[in-house]
Amino acid sequence: MTTLRILNPLRIKLLVAVCVVLAPLALAAQSIRVNWRLDAPFSSYKTYVWVPSQENNHPFYRQYVDEYVNYALKNKKHMVQVSADQSPDLRVEYHFLTQETMDTNTTYWGTGGWGGGVWGGMGMGWGMGGMGFANSRRVPRTIGILTIDMFDTRTNKLVWRGQATEDSVDVGNKNEEKQVAMSIFKMMKRCPPPPK
Repeated sequence: MTTLRILNPLRIKLLVAVCVVLAPLALAAQSIRVNWRLDAPFSSYKTYVWVPSQENNHPFYRQYVDEYVNYALKNKKHMVQVSADQSPDLRVEYHFLTQETMDTNTTYWGTGGWGGGVWGGMGMGWGMGGMGFANSRRVPRTIGILTIDMFDTRTNKLVWRGQATEDSVDVGNKNEEKQVAMSIFKMMKRCPPPPK
């Protein structure tokens, strides 16, 4: 059984405000894609239920995803979360995947120059511009992909998908929560209009 935090509307509003301010700074590091079925009856969707992902990946992030998606669906889209036995209109689930990659960082120092060779990651150049050195090292980086899916429970068809790709998952000091909140904030802004 998963224990979820109680929503604190003031904390959520504060974090959303921070996301609005920081969003322009994160555009290069984060990409958002949203798509939905054009024939889906979005105006008739009034209730939803969370369904655990089939992939048991990174359950730590569930607390953030649940909290911010619930906030957006309830307060911005005017939907009601219900239990599975109450015949919800939508089934919502999320997936969070990570992929490790290696970057190469090269540092140059000296008085400049050209030519020379590379030995064991160290480069040395000489020529008309003087003497220069280069040092390359490989640095690990984690790419994160957060996907939120909404299925019509009557047809069992995927009707909406939001996906955020974070170039570098920032771990520690509440940075994970900020990155997840910013991703969800951007995705849900592009969710179809709430029912009238």
